[in-house]
Amino acid sequence: MLVGIDVGGTYTDGALIADGRVVKLVKVPTTPDTLIASLFAALDSLLADTERGAIERIVFSTTLVTNLIAQAHLEPVALLLLPGPGVNPALYGFHTPVRCLAGAIDYRGREIVPLDRGEVREALGEIAAAGMKKVAVVGKFSPRNPSHELAIEAIAGEHFPHLELELGHRVAGLLNFPRRAATTRLTLATRDAHLGFLAQVKQALATRGITAPAFLLKADGGALPLGLGESRPVE
Repeated sequence: MLVGIDVGGTYTDGALIADGRVVKLVKVPTTPDTLIASLFAALDSLLADTERGAIERIVFSTTLVTNLIAQAHLEPVALLLLPGPGVNPALYGFHTPVRCLAGAIDYRGREIVPLDRGEVREALGEIAAAGMKKVAVVGKFSPRNPSHELAIEAIAGEHFPHLELELGHRVAGLLNFPRRAATTRLTLATRDAHLGFLAQVKQALATRGITAPAFLLKADGGALPLGLGESRPVE
């Protein structure tokens, strides 16, 4: 048997599939402040007459991250960009504090402008002084050579260990610089809420004794094991 649970902003829907047929559907109100209550209600109604051991796979989906983005309920994130020559990030309209740093990697992954470590420390200090705790660090060609992003991470770890950093090359491997910058920012801005959702999913499964492999539906229709979906809410 296969189980699907979709946690929406208003309702949580569930489906039970056996032998390729939908054998049961449920719909319960979503309680945003206590999502686990919605999960319990959906699971209990859906599996009232089903042996837990008969479940082969359970897949969860949610619009939680989508809603946070659409409603602009995002945690503040500062952007540290290494655009190199010929790019003006001010044209991208990131709607978040942006600081551009010296240092550049070319399209073949070669360093053409070295990183200014003093400037990095200054920028991180300004971010910390402003009370911000999350920083997205993105170089234009970092998927070809992430050394500058990694160096900034090391400097932050040494001088500002309370800051939470995410690096662009870890979030996306394509060379679309503005998209990678936006995606890295959104990853940090939604991660805590996403992790809270996954924690409640895991608690609900454990409490109800469901040990079947659990997955999280991605926006492109694929699915990730719950553990792999933790660090990339934008998926």
